[in-house]
Amino acid sequence: RLGRALPGLAALPFAAAALPVLLVAAGAPWPTVPAAVLLTGVAALLLAALAGPAVAGATRTAPVPAVETSLPAPAAGPPAPLAGSPLKLVTVPVGVVWTGTGLVGLLATRAGTLAGLALLVVAAAVVGAAGRRAEIRLLGWLATVTAATCLAVTAPLAAGLPTRTAGFAALAVAVPVLLAAPLLGRRVGRGFSPARGAMEAAAQAVALVALLLTAAAPRHAAAVCVLWGAAVALRLPRRGESTAGRWALAGIAGGSELLGAWLLLAAGGVVLLEAYTVPAAGLALLAGVVALRTREGLTSWPALGPGLAAGLLPSLVSVLAAPDPQPWRRLLLGVAALVAVLAGATRRWQAPVMVGGGTLTLLALHELARNWDLLPRWVYLGLGGLALIALAATYERRRRDLARLRAAVGRMG
Repeated sequence: RLGRALPGLAALPFAAAALPVLLVAAGAPWPTVPAAVLLTGVAALLLAALAGPAVAGATRTAPVPAVETSLPAPAAGPPAPLAGSPLKLVTVPVGVVWTGTGLVGLLATRAGTLAGLALLVVAAAVVGAAGRRAEIRLLGWLATVTAATCLAVTAPLAAGLPTRTAGFAALAVAVPVLLAAPLLGRRVGRGFSPARGAMEAAAQAVALVALLLTAAAPRHAAAVCVLWGAAVALRLPRRGESTAGRWALAGIAGGSELLGAWLLLAAGGVVLLEAYTVPAAGLALLAGVVALRTREGLTSWPALGPGLAAGLLPSLVSVLAAPDPQPWRRLLLGVAALVAVLAGATRRWQAPVMVGGGTLTLLALHELARNWDLLPRWVYLGLGGLALIALAATYERRRRDLARLRAAVGRMG
């Protein structure tokens, strides 16, 4: 049967090419020709995706080893024809070329563009739902997301709305794709691992497109970030999520909300440094504390170090480098560093003790340098002499105390 069908398959490209020529020769009005070409290409792609035996990408089993017996091996029958391969070899190129050509022809008008994209969304969804192989179903859903995003962005622009509105329309595509990614992954094929990750990556990419479309309006971009963070957070309580997956989703949600807050502050003209650094530091410290409680063997440096650095170091650099006195910033920074040292000593965490202690030391030296001219020189000489006398009198005890302190800090996590 396959041999008899090959001449018909070989004639398919010529018949598809003859269709627009005949329509033009018959004087068909626009957009009959590009619409017919697009329909031909979509039909060819649907035929390639839906024809042939169903093969699930997740149901591959290992071959059963042959058992040696004294019985003669059965006679081998004729090999099963690969009926789908010649069909796809002809229909896929025809479908891709004719679909692209027809869609380009419909881009001349807004109505034609929207109709062509809508047809692609429907056709790709059919492939994703009824494709005969797991790989084809995954490609179908990814094509659905792509076509739906193009349609969502094009529709507001065709209606004369601003670009930021198209960003919210793209976000309206990303949210359901992200929430339905586990279900779509199972529909593509159980055990077909790339499916779910590819759908989630597609949703994140569409959300990034939405953010870029609203980049010229910081308040709208902040709204996109906040809405996306809330949508990602909806996936956290879902059953079946792995621990690593929950951490990744929590990081994306928190980072999106933080970026939204920063954009709102920038749009409002807020120039206070701590308004940007303290929320990020608080979020990082909260995640670090949770990680220390849930993960065995984790030390305080990778868990709390980034949050402490984000909260203390920018303010410390501002205090040391800025020419103005900044008394409130110096005071609050010293209090925050002291709290970090006390919390680290109480919980036996090395990172808060070291980072907070280093910040306090630099602040003390800065205060000493600022107030050097406020007191007579003999006061500093007298204090230095008394410090040397006290150190010499209790040298051995201070050395033992320093060794015990070094050992205690070394034992901290």
